[in-house]
Amino acid sequence: MNMTKILNEMLHAGVLSPGQFTILDELHRNRRFSVHWELRAAVYVGVLLVAAGVALTVRQYFAQLGDIAILGSLSAGCLGAFSYCFLKGGPYSTGEVESPDLLFDYVLLFGCTCFATAIGYVETQFDALGRLWIHYLLLSAALFFILAYRFDNRLVLSLALSTLAAWFGFQLADAFAAFHRYYRESAIAYSAVCFGLGIALYRAGIKRHFLHVYLNFAVHFLLAALVAGVFEHRFSSWHLPALALAAAAVAVYAVRSRRFLYMLYAILYGFAGANALAIRFIESTGMMFLYGIGTSVGVIWLIFHLSRKYREAA
Repeated sequence: MNMTKILNEMLHAGVLSPGQFTILDELHRNRRFSVHWELRAAVYVGVLLVAAGVALTVRQYFAQLGDIAILGSLSAGCLGAFSYCFLKGGPYSTGEVESPDLLFDYVLLFGCTCFATAIGYVETQFDALGRLWIHYLLLSAALFFILAYRFDNRLVLSLALSTLAAWFGFQLADAFAAFHRYYRESAIAYSAVCFGLGIALYRAGIKRHFLHVYLNFAVHFLLAALVAGVFEHRFSSWHLPALALAAAAVAVYAVRSRRFLYMLYAILYGFAGANALAIRFIESTGMMFLYGIGTSVGVIWLIFHLSRKYREAA
């Protein structure tokens, strides 16, 4: 019995809907093969390479090219990309909006990188704001937020949150003489801001599908800061119970939302915190090696086991 006959029988038996039958039949006859994600990945890599090339060109040849040529080129790239997006993009909506074509999101990302490069070049060459240069980061973050919400772009939202994180860090560096003593508090404060902003916008009904971008940043910064505190202080600070509570909360959310990615975060950061405590009590190199192998194998098994459970439940 060939596959076409099997599919026809499943269609007549009601096992497959007409739409499912059409897709499976076309796949069986090699009529369609989706390379959507492969193309998106290729375009994304291409945009990153172009942006990196622009930055390296500015760095290597700014003396020969001159300020006007560099800023003119960056401005033209930025304005061209943004003009394309405003002309090509649809109207703003508080809900999810599909991109008009494959290149759209990446043209917008390219325009943002040109803007960031131009801002960095202006400050490096002309020192326009002096010690207040960090406010360029806040200006860039604000622009990226506006563009991310206007064009429903998760990549640009991630860029906005990353830029805001840099602004947080430099603000703290200006406020305190010894920045390395306070980076954990800065990361925790930034995590709280990300979480609060994401929840507030979600409850307001504005781009609710952006929530997980905010949660990813909040979870990473919070857990990384707590793990760093555990590595430094071991049992003698509040970082250990805070890490246990935060990892447990992330794991509970992963179960309730059926998102394995958050369970993976809870496992990996919890494992890192446990290692920070365990290595203090292991003196033998051989025991350290056995501990590392045994716990790593256990964690890998747990990850694969839970991932299978999540796939089965999906």
